[in-house]
Amino acid sequence: MSIRHRLAVALGLTVAGVLVLALPDSLEGPRLVEFGPGHGPSALDLVGIALLTPGASWLLVMLVRAVPSLEYTPRTLLGLGAAGGLGLGLLLASVFAGFTGWWAIGALALTAVELVLLARVWQRHHG
Repeated sequence: MSIRHRLAVALGLTVAGVLVLALPDSLEGPRLVEFGPGHGPSALDLVGIALLTPGASWLLVMLVRAVPSLEYTPRTLLGLGAAGGLGLGLLLASVFAGFTGWWAIGALALTAVELVLLARVWQRHHG
């Protein structure tokens, strides 16, 4: 299976999981566990998590393994790492420390870093 095919499958699982998690609360049902005020998964959320977790993990592993071959400068790698770390930190803080609304900025930062890496890997592997 080509790297592009594996990236597409991982990205498909990730997007499917995000779409399920983005469904309105009216469809979700009761929370099964509480993480913080207003945070916790429902049964439907667990389906989204079951798609998102392996897809996003697989995608991230492929991107990280490809970094040495992408020929980024150290400054660019530092910037991508800082942006990704900040994004992940904001996501976690919004769930566990109640930084309401900051999750969106964290998700945008993390997604932007992954898209930059994904585009470069996709470009470097022609089938």
